[in-house]
Amino acid sequence: MAIFQYNQERLYRKDPDLHLLYWGKEACKPGHTVGPGVRDLYKIHFIHKGKGLVRIGSQTHHLTPGQGFLIYPDVISYYEADQEEPWTYSWIGFRGAQVESILARTRLTPEQAVFPMDRQVMPHMYEQLTEANAHAFSADLKLKVIIYEFMAVLLEVAPASSSGEEVRPNKWDSYLIQSMEFIHAHYNEPFSIEDLASLLKLDRKYFSAIFKEATGLPPQQYLLQYRMNKACELLEKSNYAIGEIANSVGYQDQLIFSKMFKRVKGVSPKLFRHMK
Repeated sequence: MAIFQYNQERLYRKDPDLHLLYWGKEACKPGHTVGPGVRDLYKIHFIHKGKGLVRIGSQTHHLTPGQGFLIYPDVISYYEADQEEPWTYSWIGFRGAQVESILARTRLTPEQAVFPMDRQVMPHMYEQLTEANAHAFSADLKLKVIIYEFMAVLLEVAPASSSGEEVRPNKWDSYLIQSMEFIHAHYNEPFSIEDLASLLKLDRKYFSAIFKEATGLPPQQYLLQYRMNKACELLEKSNYAIGEIANSVGYQDQLIFSKMFKRVKGVSPKLFRHMK
């Protein structure tokens, strides 16, 4: 389990409107439970894989990948990982004077607090927050941008105008979120799209079709773009050798890496570094 504690109380006093308190991520053991109990803050969990149940007040929700749930302050909650397929989830804790008015613009309530995860922002918040926190002189501003972006997305995925019924992600959403989670976690390892489709228990052609329909890119092209974007970050921010960067983004052959980099970015890795 990884937890990052961001705030000090003095920082909260400087920023009382909407303040990120902490975030974390955990691959839970079978049957792992939390609660029942209450909190003095708002806490949101994002389900990345596996299953579990959440009991908030008198309502019980059975959740799967691609869903999130919100715990309100002073509301009794209990959640439990599935015995056969325990979930992996990440979370954020926050409070502030603006939170109540923001949530009033959604359909969420203390007992109806389940929502579908946005495909682009929510699955990767843990990594985004952790990376932002590494910037010693600008972490507060970068973290603020991410939490406000999240709130804007929450208004889109759970608008007040929708019905009060619990919204479950469709299979495509679940497959897409799991596949993107895998790519973002393992882009630096050699694997094929066949491997990823097999992991999801899907036919490769079917998986490629639904991935492209959702993202606009075939999974192989998405993986390539993601690897090259990570390579650009390393070229800009480090002095690592080209071969070391190639290995860091999943290429054991430096020549193949350089060829693919030029295909995507239009210049060689060496020239890209000099241009920056």
